[in-house]
Amino acid sequence: MSEISKIDQQILYLIKLFENKNFDEVISQSSNLFKENKKLSILPNLIGASYSKKNQNKEAIKFYKIAINLDNKNYEYFNNLGKSQLLLSKYDEAKESFLESIKLNSKNYDGYFNLGIIYQEKNLYSLSIQNYKLAIKINNNFSIAHYNLAIVYSIIGENDSSINHYKKSIDLNKFYLKAYNNLGALYIKLKEKEFAKKYLSNAITLDPEYYEANHNLGVLELEDKNYSKSLSYFKKIIKKNPKFLKSYVQMMYIERKICDWTNFDKSKKNIKEITESCIEATPWQLLSIDDDPFLELKRAYNYSSKFKTSDENIKIKKKNKIRIGYFTPDFFEHAGMINMEGIFKYHNKDKYEVYGFDYGYQKKDKTHFRIKEYFDNFFYVADMNDNQIADLSRRHDIDIAIHRNGHSQNSRSNIFSYRAAPLQLSFLGYPGTTGLDFIDYILADKIVIPNENIKCFSEKIIFMPDTYYPTFNERKISTSIVTRNTLGISKDSLVLCCFNNSYKISPEEFDIWARIINKLNNCYLILLVENDEIKKNLQHEANKRNVDIKKIKFLNYINNQEHLGRHSIGDIYLDTFNYNGHTSIVDSLYSGLPVITKIGKSFSSRVGASLLNSFNMKNLITTDAKQYENLIFELLKDRTKLSKIKEQVKINISNSNLFNTKKYVSNLEKAFEIIVHNKLNDKKLENIEV
Repeated sequence: MSEISKIDQQILYLIKLFENKNFDEVISQSSNLFKENKKLSILPNLIGASYSKKNQNKEAIKFYKIAINLDNKNYEYFNNLGKSQLLLSKYDEAKESFLESIKLNSKNYDGYFNLGIIYQEKNLYSLSIQNYKLAIKINNNFSIAHYNLAIVYSIIGENDSSINHYKKSIDLNKFYLKAYNNLGALYIKLKEKEFAKKYLSNAITLDPEYYEANHNLGVLELEDKNYSKSLSYFKKIIKKNPKFLKSYVQMMYIERKICDWTNFDKSKKNIKEITESCIEATPWQLLSIDDDPFLELKRAYNYSSKFKTSDENIKIKKKNKIRIGYFTPDFFEHAGMINMEGIFKYHNKDKYEVYGFDYGYQKKDKTHFRIKEYFDNFFYVADMNDNQIADLSRRHDIDIAIHRNGHSQNSRSNIFSYRAAPLQLSFLGYPGTTGLDFIDYILADKIVIPNENIKCFSEKIIFMPDTYYPTFNERKISTSIVTRNTLGISKDSLVLCCFNNSYKISPEEFDIWARIINKLNNCYLILLVENDEIKKNLQHEANKRNVDIKKIKFLNYINNQEHLGRHSIGDIYLDTFNYNGHTSIVDSLYSGLPVITKIGKSFSSRVGASLLNSFNMKNLITTDAKQYENLIFELLKDRTKLSKIKEQVKINISNSNLFNTKKYVSNLEKAFEIIVHNKLNDKKLENIEV
């Protein structure tokens, strides 16, 4: 037997060891053999591959380079080197290795695939797509390339293409759990619930313990407001994997939504663990649970890490008119939109052009078509991807892009990562910092962001006078007679109202409300709750506090005009603590109903104080729970004083700045003029006081 055949046999044996995952043995025997055969490039390549499998990529790179020095015509060596460099995030070096590999073998689909990964990591999505497609062109059965291509298309908002490639990856690999899950999640986003359920259920059938798919099925049930069923998914996951904190966040939110306060104290303790975990938890869902602006900033940064900043640098152009673009899915009768109507109506059209970018799928109602008429240009962009929307904005030379939704529901923050405009501003929809480095400013005031909290915001701050919150003083209030009698409440009773969303209510507020109702025989509480499960839980909590459940009344959701009219039933509107009412407080004051709030630490817990300050009724702002309770009780016990407060509210509707819509718009435009002027003059971004 020849010497060469002996070496061949030894190499075949080493390859067999490698295939059997005996990596340490491969390294040891290959090293010994290489000492005697210094020109056999396959040996350092095997050593490098073994180190790579052990996740020791620095060592792997060293041996791959030795192999390449011996044979620089072997494309596999460059490919292997690139993979280890990629695993160490050495993207530029990895790119050169894969390009050399492809140069040596133009059919190297794996090289193109890995270039796709590099460009994806560098947010160069068009190049990423190009390389994934080249890999697929060479090998159309490359399921993971279809999967990765689907992810990139999803990131940029090309949903149809994403769906097609997820389906292709599943056709090629019937056991591709991640593809089933991601496709289901995408269908949830697109409100295609039947398709979402189909693909997520397929994933669960393949692996009942697959946490991600179970989690997304829980999200799907939450979308349908099947709270108990949704909660069961998250609880099942947490029971089996307590560290799957993403589901824990959802569980906490649903428990708050349905007013199940069983785990209230535990949730407050675990909020720091969630924050420190760096999971991408939706910050909006935690605003009602926590009142720490520093933790909110940390969570915003965690969540915002998934949004990649484009290198796009848009120069602002001097024009006769400043162009403002409003981006939102909420151009209809929506809590965050009804008070913005005055802005659209009273923008100075001699100085401003106003553009709407509607990326919502909601039914177009009367409010939508009325608001739309105020715009110089209005675009329906729901079916466009994020980059296309940003490009549309850039082609129309928008100067200021208004991100109305921040991290709230149905938001598409990724639009702004492509720089829809030279100046990008977070406004109204999300009461907190976004943590997004491509959002330049947040609109606020000195109450919602006091000086000590400025460092808790990633954005520069535009401080409005009075309040940051807009109102529209031409809203109609129904003249239909709404009486207490329809609710079984006597005319001379005392009536407390809270129409804030149920997830904002905590046992801390409810304890106070219960004590007051129990102290006063003729006192009732009215809540805006339709869901039977929430009603049942609140009635249970009332029983625990010895409150007669007949003293708690529930109202259904109706159109805003009629909702404003039924405020006449109440005597005092009660604000919630960590997440104040926003539009609900405006509604109450506009309807003549006094509001009592407690000012907190975070933006969302200081909105009530901001609104009451602008309304010239600082006397209704309290600083702690005891003061809040005492003030409510004091006013209910002294009907004369309560009547004077009510009369002052009616006077202030006309006399305060809160409902001076034209003045608000004028101040807003001053802010816009300042930031545009600063941008034109290349001034550094800084906080601004109007």
